[in-house]
Amino acid sequence: MSRVNRTMGCGLVVLTGLVLAGTAFGQPPGKPGGRRPMGFGPGMMGGGPGGNWMTLLRVEKVQKELELVDDQKAKLREIGEKVMARMQEAFPRGERGQELSREERQARFAEMRKKLEAINQETRKAIEEVLLPHQVERLKQISLQIRGTQALDDPEVAKELGITDEQKQKIAQIREEAMNKGRELFGSGQPGEMREKFQALRRETDEKVLGVLTAEQKEKFEKMKGPKFEIDPQDLMGGFRGPGRPKGKQ
Repeated sequence: MSRVNRTMGCGLVVLTGLVLAGTAFGQPPGKPGGRRPMGFGPGMMGGGPGGNWMTLLRVEKVQKELELVDDQKAKLREIGEKVMARMQEAFPRGERGQELSREERQARFAEMRKKLEAINQETRKAIEEVLLPHQVERLKQISLQIRGTQALDDPEVAKELGITDEQKQKIAQIREEAMNKGRELFGSGQPGEMREKFQALRRETDEKVLGVLTAEQKEKFEKMKGPKFEIDPQDLMGGFRGPGRPKGKQ
């Protein structure tokens, strides 16, 4: 992968997270544009728990951490293939919405978000039927670590932490401001410079979001993440590797 592609990939992941997180509490993005939402490819299927789980389960290091057996890998690969088919059906390529009004674009985005949430819920349920209870628990912990503050927009996490409506509104506002800044960064400099800017934006946003939480909520959030798990972000871009499918043959 070239430096330019890595930088653009980094930017897209950051901006995608901001878009999805910013709309989790019902806030539509400022410029949905009618395009196919970013992050719906094989390696990055949106921000919901189901999609995030499927993304993580494609990573060989995660498979080893969970001690998946070949039968589980095969079943998970089948789930992944079905999910991609559902995604292609729900979000066909070539859809454009430039002629739509702002209200119509927002309505279309809300509809797409509803479809994505439904697919995520189905995916999560299917995964839970394949994994053992302790594997599901560890997967949840790893997912929280990877999503970081974006996980706070997950209804299940928000409920567990007792995040109030006022806090949700503050977080949504922070997301919207960061999303606008993220749009301005595309094409704003050389690849290395852009990558640093996106990373700085992510850190700044995380700091502001965490600042909304109480000390008790922050402490509980950290405990929910479990033991530290290191993973290369580039690994999240690959396809599922199960039995009979070696590296390089995604």
